[in-house]
Amino acid sequence: MTLPLFPIDLYLLPEGIGKLKIFEPRYLRLVKLALAEPKNSFGLCMRINNDLCKFGTRVAITDFDRLTDGSLSITIQGIEKFIIDHHWKGKDGLRFGEVKMIPNWHKTDIEGEDRHIAESLKAIFQEYPEYAYHYPSPNFQDMTWICQRWLEILPLEINQKQWFMSRLDHTDALFFLHDVIEQALKES
Repeated sequence: MTLPLFPIDLYLLPEGIGKLKIFEPRYLRLVKLALAEPKNSFGLCMRINNDLCKFGTRVAITDFDRLTDGSLSITIQGIEKFIIDHHWKGKDGLRFGEVKMIPNWHKTDIEGEDRHIAESLKAIFQEYPEYAYHYPSPNFQDMTWICQRWLEILPLEINQKQWFMSRLDHTDALFFLHDVIEQALKES
């Protein structure tokens, strides 16, 4: 599958929601291309220096507004992860990639010892209503959804984020979150 790519240091996983301000002509073209196809989608990918990272997320444009300065504000939602086979630049600098989709992590019910991870994320939603606003129907019963939202908001290095994207399920993220949250509780 060929996708126009938006390289940015925004980490968004499936079902994650974010906002982008679009003002460069090449990215305005990306929005036009995305909106012209049935799925309204493009590839969101991170970079290290000027090199594109190997893993990204196909996102769909769910809303947009033209701002008074002529730029666009778009709301995007993560659909599925992908791996970039190869990529290239168009004449205007817009990047495109030949990508292969990676299966999303399966939904998983919360087990007893994992409830504190869900409760901690609920506390984050209460403390930061501007973040919670993007999720009018949060899925606090799905451990996969909870792990993905935690990974999006934690200040991780890009290579760590890429590593989590490469995992086949949420298990490694869950172990990691147990360690992080237990450490935070000890320090408080």
